[in-house]
Amino acid sequence: MFVLRGESLSKRFGGVVALNGVDIEIRSGSVHGLVGANGAGKSTLVKILTGYYDAYEGQVTIDGQPIQLRSPTDAFHNGIEVVHQEVDIQLVPNLTVAENLYLETLATGDSGTVLSLNKLEREAKAYLESIGFSLPVRAKVQDLSLHEKQLLVIARALLHNVRFLILDEPTASLSLLETQKLFQLVRSLKKQGVAILYITQRLDDLPNIVDEVTVLRNGKKAAYFNGLPELTKIVEAMLDMPETDLFPKERRVSFGETVMKVENLSWKNKVSGLSFEVRRGEILVLTGLTGAGKTETLKLLFGALEPDEGRIFIDGRMVKIKDPTLAIRHGVYMVPEERRKEGLILDKTARENITMPFMKNFCGLFQKINRSLETKYAVEAAKRVALVPLDIEKQAQYFSGGNQQKIVLGRWLAGNPKILLLDEPTQGVDVGAKKEIYHLIASVTNKCAVILATSDINEAVGIGDRILVMRDGKVVAEFVKEKADPKEIMSYATGVKA
Repeated sequence: MFVLRGESLSKRFGGVVALNGVDIEIRSGSVHGLVGANGAGKSTLVKILTGYYDAYEGQVTIDGQPIQLRSPTDAFHNGIEVVHQEVDIQLVPNLTVAENLYLETLATGDSGTVLSLNKLEREAKAYLESIGFSLPVRAKVQDLSLHEKQLLVIARALLHNVRFLILDEPTASLSLLETQKLFQLVRSLKKQGVAILYITQRLDDLPNIVDEVTVLRNGKKAAYFNGLPELTKIVEAMLDMPETDLFPKERRVSFGETVMKVENLSWKNKVSGLSFEVRRGEILVLTGLTGAGKTETLKLLFGALEPDEGRIFIDGRMVKIKDPTLAIRHGVYMVPEERRKEGLILDKTARENITMPFMKNFCGLFQKINRSLETKYAVEAAKRVALVPLDIEKQAQYFSGGNQQKIVLGRWLAGNPKILLLDEPTQGVDVGAKKEIYHLIASVTNKCAVILATSDINEAVGIGDRILVMRDGKVVAEFVKEKADPKEIMSYATGVKA
């Protein structure tokens, strides 16, 4: 038997503690389930165990011997491999199954000889048959199903004599039949002595395969179960006690007319038949676990995705929002989840990031930019969100996470939105910045409607006037603030009845 053990593992990003003193043990021939809501620390833990972070606190051992995990190569040489939820990042789409299977060998020349394509395909076919995998060795990876891609990455790991296999949300996008096939494969790998860390937010996966469960919450180990407990106990462990002083006190806002109405909105298999409306002055929250369809819903409303069907009405008139430019014209602004990738141009200044969508407002004769007018606008926007430091000529990349979020918020608040879309607005920011952001959100509702997506159930209850719980792209429950119970919401989000 071999054992991978993480002891007192911690990781900080500036003032944010992503992982705090977590212990975990993965043993050969066993499946260890790892669960937790979004932001609980699951991804951070995996990145430590797979060598993605070269700096962290704590110790990792194999069979009691300390090992250094400072790069993915270190993890690979210690027999640790991962199958990511976004499995495409591990494969080369325009190469065949056979070529991807032997990718490391081909890249490093470790085979000691040049293999012809025919020989490569013969070896790949023989190997896949030997482990019971049925994959078309000549097919391009880009033509495979998601399940087939997962099989290919797992087959490659087995080729490398993997000892510790990490499966990250493996059933998130699989059909029921594909999910059952994956469970069969996990059971087979377990019998072969592979140690498996199985990460999921789909709690109904757990009874099929796991031997033990660790629950993370807010970067800490909230619970450990040897064997599988009642799923309701896992749900309770995932929930945190709300920090009520973070949120604004009762807002004295009377809701106005319906600003946006959505009918039967659908997109691929991510959003299905979504219908709701939001009124001026209201904070409508979409909550649910990662993959529930919240982000896709906001992107559909903002024109970043085009719906397969459904209608959107603004102020009673049906509109077609084909791109974000049209959304902005209709007064629909969005703060995206991935602010560094989608919300900011990091090498541009705070001023440039704030004013960019509204540059025509600062152009005078012959389209010449009135720099003093632009600067005044940016300074007022920065002051409104209490940007620290109040330096609008500083590049966005040099602000803290919380202040980067303030730049994005400041941009849209200064533009007087009609409908403000916020996707995980406090993700990755410290407690102080969270409180400021909540109060900023509350302060604008006298003029606009807010639709906020969050995986944090306590955030949903603390900030929302009305809460829609999503699961698998559908609304499965609705709560008004006065009757919103975090435990009941989590039960709907996970599909586990309380």
